[in-house]
Formats: sequence, structure tokens, C-alpha cells
Amino acid sequence: MYKFIAREYPKNMIFVIIGAVGFVILFLFDPIALQKIKILKPFIWLIGNGLIFISLNRMMFNSPQFIMPKFLKYVGIAMSVTASPLLVYSLLIEIPFKTTYLDKGAGSKLITTGTYALVRHPGVLWLILLLIGFFLISGSKTLLVALPIWIFLDILYIILQDRYFFIKQFGEAYEKYQKEVPMLIPSSASIKRCICTFLKK
Repeated sequence: MYKFIAREYPKNMIFVIIGAVGFVILFLFDPIALQKIKILKPFIWLIGNGLIFISLNRMMFNSPQFIMPKFLKYVGIAMSVTASPLLVYSLLIEIPFKTTYLDKGAGSKLITTGTYALVRHPGVLWLILLLIGFFLISGSKTLLVALPIWIFLDILYIILQDRYFFIKQFGEAYEKYQKEVPMLIPSSASIKRCICTFLKK
């Protein structure tokens, strides 16, 4: 099916590639942060996310579409409406925005409460739900091609963070965090821990 879509709509495939390049560019964010390269750090973050956003926008609104059942569109709306604020909350509010994305160097404060008590990389979980929701809403054939590629790259990125960059950044505290909280798929214990941290707040 992917070959058929690529053959029939080759012009749209460029946006799959552009979005993938955006994810690859984000791979550079953590090493640049650890090297304390001041100006390049926010530039990499903006360019990487900008390429992903532009590609996603193009695929949703300017792509050949499947005819989707109405109930699936409603499911997609529910998923995207839920995942969007969670993505913003986990990536831009729960962790210190200025220190994480703008200031020179890597942040030194490890967040283990809230959605970070649920899984170690909640942003990836919300992004996966958001992309699937957008596909169900739009029925975009090009987005269907992009989904497994982008999700694979995002998971590869967090594996690199988890096994190398965050160990260097947070040391033993992160190793302890790895033992207590699952990487991407919530457990019953992590769900309870997440709820408890929100109740304490």
C-alpha cells in the first residue's frame, strides 16, 4: 500500500522526508546542550520542530485522503483534543522551558512527578496519540506513510536520550528513575504514582 501511495502521489512524499529530517535535526539537541553551545541550542529546537509542524500541516490539509467513517473522525478528535494539551503541558510547562530549550547547557533538574511519574518520556506518548488522532481526522494518505517513520525516529531519539544523554546529564538520579518509571508504556504502579503526584499538588 505504501508503494502505491508513493507512486501515485510522489510530490506529497517530500513532506514525509522533510518531517523526518526535522526529527533527525532534533537528535542534535542534546549533544549541543551538553556541549553548552548557546545560540545553536534554541535554533536546533526551533528548526527541527518547525519542519515537523510544516510537514504535518501540509499532509493534513493538502494530501489525498481516505474516506473515513464518521465515528473514526470523532475518535480522532477526542484523541487530538486530549493529547494536544498534554503534549504542551509535559514538554513546555512541567519542565522548565527557559533552562531546557533556551539557556546554554543542559538542565540539571530532573522532573519525576506529574506526567513524568507516568512514563519517562510522556511527550512521545502524547505525540503518538496526536499523530494517530490527526490521521483519523484527516484520512491523509501521506500522513499514513509518515506515521511509522516519524514514530520510529522519535522512539529512536528517546532511546539515545535514555541510554546516553540523560545518564550524562543527571547521573545516578536518572539511573534510579529508570528503575522506578517505565520508559514509554505506563504500568499500573506508574499510573498510581502519577495520580498521587497530581493529588499532592
